[in-house]
Amino acid sequence: MNQVKNKLGITGFLAIVFIAIVLRPPVASMGPLLQEIQAGLSVSAELIGLLAAAPVLCFGLGAFASPWLVSKVGVNHAMFYVLSFLAAASVLRMFFGYPGLLLGTIGAGLSIAIANVLLPTVVRIQFPGKVALVTGAYTTLLSISASLAASVAVPSSSFLGGWSPALAIWIIPTVLAILLWLPQVSQQDAHVPQAAHAAAEEKAAVLRSPISWAIVGFFGIQSLGFYALLGWMPSALVSIGETPEAAGNFLGFASAIGIPSGLIISSLLGRFKSLAWWAAGTSFSTLLGNLLFTFVLQTQNTAYLIPACILIGLGMSATFPISLSLISTRASTQAQTTQLSAMSQGWGYLLAAAGTFMVGFVANLSGSWALSFAIICFLTLVQTAVGVYAGRPGVIPAK
Repeated sequence: MNQVKNKLGITGFLAIVFIAIVLRPPVASMGPLLQEIQAGLSVSAELIGLLAAAPVLCFGLGAFASPWLVSKVGVNHAMFYVLSFLAAASVLRMFFGYPGLLLGTIGAGLSIAIANVLLPTVVRIQFPGKVALVTGAYTTLLSISASLAASVAVPSSSFLGGWSPALAIWIIPTVLAILLWLPQVSQQDAHVPQAAHAAAEEKAAVLRSPISWAIVGFFGIQSLGFYALLGWMPSALVSIGETPEAAGNFLGFASAIGIPSGLIISSLLGRFKSLAWWAAGTSFSTLLGNLLFTFVLQTQNTAYLIPACILIGLGMSATFPISLSLISTRASTQAQTTQLSAMSQGWGYLLAAAGTFMVGFVANLSGSWALSFAIICFLTLVQTAVGVYAGRPGVIPAK
């Protein structure tokens, strides 16, 4: 495995900050703009559904490539390559109509997928005694950037003259992240490719562990709920009479409200060997919020919309860092961390992609967004039960 310097330095820390900032806006900014994109490009609801689900599908497929890429070029070079590809894909989305938008979105999703897998490995290497705290810090930035991107998408489109420049503004922080990460590439120790048999043994140890599959289930279902909300909450709210701008603001509010509590909870996770009740409790908060949101869609009674956003935001802001903490702390070695991260995020995001597409498909087929989100309520109940098992003390045995 790649040997990373023991101290990243201020430039490296800032690079991690900017990396976290740019890993959600390419997806989060699209939800509030989907109706404008559909009208502007004159495409069908099915193609818009594909556009909404494509990034999360890529999150799953791209994650499986991460261990191979790290074994060949090391963590630092891998991060540099995927950030560069993310910038190029973001540029592509501005050209060639729907095909360019879809291909650029797929490229951005694949890039983000690999970066998602790399970050837990970087944190484990650089901050072995503060994994939960540092994980909480960068997941907080992920939440802040997602909230900001959702909130400013529609106003940016109005101000800049369309959805294309509104998506393109996030190229700027991506370029800054690349420039800040460059010193880490030049200063890293010589990389020694991991032997194929060693990688296979680590992968086998992760695959045969029940802990791994419990983490996959927890990560996957909480991701499904998050990306379904990110992609379809604005459309669902518009269907009951909210304006696109107000719908985007509600999504931004739901994403932002739990940020402080998520950071606080993340700072406490390192003190506990068992995360079972943390995982279950925060999942139950999400469940209550989803139930309220489904009630709002069914009755068109928006009086319960704010409480629904609060409960969903509090729950989702905590379950994501909990899932990443489980990845970093349940693996026995650095190599296992990369394998577990790839497996959890790979299969987890594939589940999330299928669920995100399912939400739009069911709503389009039945004419009821309430039915789609009722299915999410059931899945969140399953997430609560899986969280109890995944959060129990224990680690994956070493190879």
